[in-house]
Amino acid sequence: MNRIASVGGQIPLALSIKEKPGFDLFVVGDNSETCHSIKSIAKGIKQSSCYLWGQSGCGVSHLLQAACMLADDHKRKVSYIPLKDHAALDPEVLENLDSMDVVCIDDIDSIAGELDWEQPLLHLYNRLREKGCVMLIGAHTGPKALGFQLQDLKSRMVWDLVYHLKLLDDYGKIDVLRLRANARAFELPREVAEYLVKRVRRDLPGLIKLLDQFEEATLIEKRKLTVPFVKELLSE
Repeated sequence: MNRIASVGGQIPLALSIKEKPGFDLFVVGDNSETCHSIKSIAKGIKQSSCYLWGQSGCGVSHLLQAACMLADDHKRKVSYIPLKDHAALDPEVLENLDSMDVVCIDDIDSIAGELDWEQPLLHLYNRLREKGCVMLIGAHTGPKALGFQLQDLKSRMVWDLVYHLKLLDDYGKIDVLRLRANARAFELPREVAEYLVKRVRRDLPGLIKLLDQFEEATLIEKRKLTVPFVKELLSE
């Protein structure tokens, strides 16, 4: 379930009802330099665009959305464009964004090979650069592997900062689950989180979705979440 919240009065940003994608809910792991840079860009301390990429489930979208929230907190004009579902959007959404301080383009690899998107994206990048504004780009592939038809656009992706977001180890995943549960005022004992990460073979987004089911089950059954209870729920 999602609600739509306006960020900076511009492009709608999908936020979870139960927790907002802030930096406080992001477990850094081996990505401290990346997180520090993204925060600095969002606050306006560092004036540089950035290409952030990593495999699905590593938190690219979370970081971009956290940057939007942080930039908005600092009274900066910001827009977030999720291109994963670009079929439901019009390329015109990329127009008139050069008045923004920060433009976040997520899942940019989704429009690779589509000139009706590549062309306006190239023009937007150039306009933002000329005005000293920044673009935060999210993708699930490195910039050199992008299948853009426009080589000028592909070359722009490596003009500024490029960060490869690394996956968390099991300890980091445990911390993520407990942070998310805590944000919902939902008690997730460490031993339960450890069981989920080590025994339930799902990626991190899949494990996070389980929290919804477990939270609802504890309310219905009026039981605390324990490993035996989790085994019962998973066997159903």
